[in-house]
Amino acid sequence: MRRNSTRSYTPKRAGLVRSHVDVPESKMGLVIGKGGSRIQQISTRTGARLFTKREVRDRVFIEAETEEVMERAKQEVSRIVSTGKRKDTASEIRTLAIDPGKLGDDDQVCLKRITIPGQDEKYFRLVPASSQAEGSELDIDEGGDHIVDLLQRAERVLRDIRAQADRRPEESPLEVDVWFHLGYLLLKDVDDREAALPSSVQAILSKVNNREWRSCFEAGVVDFDIDWLHELLTDKSDRVQSCVRHDIGFYTPSGQDRRFKVWIPEEETEDASSQRLLGMYSGGECSRSTGSSLVKAGPGILCTPLSPRMKADVALPGHPFDCRLLIRTGIRDHSELGGKEKREDAILIREFCEKVRIEGKDLLYPPSRFSDGYRLHFKRKCERKSYRFNGFQLTTSRETSIRYDAVDRPQEQSKIDIHIRSSECEKLLDQTAEREWRPRDIVTLIPGMLKFVKEELEPLVG
Repeated sequence: MRRNSTRSYTPKRAGLVRSHVDVPESKMGLVIGKGGSRIQQISTRTGARLFTKREVRDRVFIEAETEEVMERAKQEVSRIVSTGKRKDTASEIRTLAIDPGKLGDDDQVCLKRITIPGQDEKYFRLVPASSQAEGSELDIDEGGDHIVDLLQRAERVLRDIRAQADRRPEESPLEVDVWFHLGYLLLKDVDDREAALPSSVQAILSKVNNREWRSCFEAGVVDFDIDWLHELLTDKSDRVQSCVRHDIGFYTPSGQDRRFKVWIPEEETEDASSQRLLGMYSGGECSRSTGSSLVKAGPGILCTPLSPRMKADVALPGHPFDCRLLIRTGIRDHSELGGKEKREDAILIREFCEKVRIEGKDLLYPPSRFSDGYRLHFKRKCERKSYRFNGFQLTTSRETSIRYDAVDRPQEQSKIDIHIRSSECEKLLDQTAEREWRPRDIVTLIPGMLKFVKEELEPLVG
């Protein structure tokens, strides 16, 4: 059977290129997506037209105006095929919860229109229906069924991960990363008439779960002075780490998403070079969260991104921000670079990364270009500071990034990210190699992380 082969032929209409990508039937669902969503996303990103035919069950057809656009579309399809989930890998779980802590006795919310620069769609954020409602602190053990449901889902995900970790050889354990990301939970596809009326928490959840409304999470926080926040956090913290981190992302002909990460500590020390390579100056985040299949390359580390296993969005009406719980996994094994084709891809990228040099807090890139099939899809520079206090780790990241679309058009973005991790959770997960952590132990720490976000961080950011 054909496996991801491609062939172009001369179109009947001048100026239009037609081709196809052969895809194993077992991977067609991944390429098409639910209701055709993923194949439509590829069309939107690349500018090509992608479609399938009922009588041909292992082929995706492509039409494009230029060879360049055609090649980008082929790469997108090939990447999905090459990196598609294996049968023994659990699917990513997504869920939504709403914290009623500030809603008062009526449990009512309204939708506030939010404007996102560069976006034409209407977005709404949940706010308390009554500006006077003070509410009460949410007791996760006694109330908030949807919060309890979130924790139960998280425990099921962690049980699956635990079972997968137990099947791994000791020399290449499955690493686990659990943390909260601050941002904004937004709703779209909302009718203006519905947006004007107060709704109950349960009614909102029903609309989203029934897909009448769609939800999305906009990572990063706005409208506050990050330097002022750093001053407050420095006074509260018993440990501060600072660095600049650079991230570069590549797509390869075999469909890999390879990342190159470089840490530049705020103050150079005698062992800064070796510690930088080990990720010790990653703004305080644990080395486990760096990525998987780590390989030293030049001044940094070449790796593959961690795989998301759960994204649980928690709306916090009445608070200045919302948050997302993320659970990710990766295999910490230098030898697991895939088959021959993937190893050759990694070698070529590593040769490029070996030539990267540090100048001050920036990187100097070599003039060499990659051959056809390789694509640089993003660059990011993060000024990171990490603080530890009250049993938690808070990392701020002032980020400037450039993402390249399928025809290499740059899209610049600047934002401030805030991540929250539990020190106790980190200690438990650091025992992965010894196979000692238990899913329930991790789940019991999640409410404390959420409470930290609401009680410790809100007075600072709000």
